Parts: sequence; structure tokens; C-alpha cells
Amino acid sequence: MSRPNIVFYFSDQQRWDTLGCYGQPLRVTPNLDALAANGTRYENAFTCQPVCGPARACLQTGRYATEVGCEINGRALPFGSVKTLAQSFNEAGYATAYVGKWHLATDHAAGINYETSAIPQERRGGYRDYWMAADVLEFTSHGYNGYVYNADNERVPFMGYRADCINNFAIDFLHGRKEQTEPFFLFISQIEPHHQNDRRREVGPDGSRAQFADF
Repeated sequence: MSRPNIVFYFSDQQRWDTLGCYGQPLRVTPNLDALAANGTRYENAFTCQPVCGPARACLQTGRYATEVGCEINGRALPFGSVKTLAQSFNEAGYATAYVGKWHLATDHAAGINYETSAIPQERRGGYRDYWMAADVLEFTSHGYNGYVYNADNERVPFMGYRADCINNFAIDFLHGRKEQTEPFFLFISQIEPHHQNDRRREVGPDGSRAQFADF
């Protein structure tokens, strides 16, 4: 029996009532509503950590953020001593891919900062076959353009609605898999709807951030 491909699609700070399948009257989530209609929709779901980095640490390790030292933002996963999702899938013969916001490489306590720079391979949580990400995506982009880094630590700029561009990177990975026979695990990490259209932070070509006043 062939093993299934797995796509984990993660949105950031999305309330339950933003989805049509949970009662939102505006038709703003037709694709997610279709997934809910043809799959499993949970009536009750809870997070053990509501803060960005800690929540991501829980997802990537299956352990409480306090266990792995990521109880606040700006703390890196203890790579090498904690087993991650990607490492488990690697061991099972899966290709592993990550696209979007990571937020688990920078360690302010240790003076290590990858918020606007490329994340070295050893800090990517074991994702090894495709990588198109930024540690703090809101610092390298805004709602309609920005940049991420690929597996070779090269800056990859994008133009257009950020969520669509992140999706397009994931689609590029899928298109590249056409001739491959091994199964894959793809983690797509959006920042939307959190900071969705925040014009207070504009990213310049040199990576600098200019501040804009609120509307």
C-alpha cells in the first residue's frame, strides 16, 4: 500500500469565526470550506501555546514549549537534542519541505539573530528537500511583496499578495515532484491573517524596514 503525501497548511492567528464552515456569512474562505465539507471539521480545538514561536515549537516537536526552552518568542529550538516532525518523516522515507514563516531559529538570549537573514541548515528543524522561508516573515515582507531564502541561503524576492506568493512556492515544490516516487511532507506556514496588510512596516531592497504611520 502506497503511503500518502501530507500537506500541513498553517495560518497565523486565525479566528474560528473567519471561516464560512463555522458561520462566517461572507464568502471569504471557499476553498477551506470545501475542505471542511469533504473532510473532518473539528468542533473543539485548543492550542497549548497562543504565542507565535512557542506554538510553532509545539507543532514541530509534539512537546510543550517549556520542555524545549521556547516558552517565549525569540528562542530557538534546541536543534540536535529534540526530535522534530521533519526528522521523523525523514526517517520514514519521506521528502520534507517547508515554505513560509519559521520563527524558530533566532535566539535573542544567545545573541543569535536570523530575523532578516538566511537560516542555516542546522536550524531548519530537519526539513531538507525544499526550503523557502524566513524566520520572521513580517520583517522580510509586508502584505504585497518581500523576500524569503532558499535552501542555498539565497534571497528570493517576491511581488504580489504575500499569501499567494507563499502558496506559489509550495506549488513550485509540488510541480518539481512529478517524477519522484517517494512520498512527501510539506509544511506551508502562512503569516496571514496576522499582520495581513500592515503598511507600518515596508521592506526595502537592502532589508531595511521603514516605518509608516497608522491609517
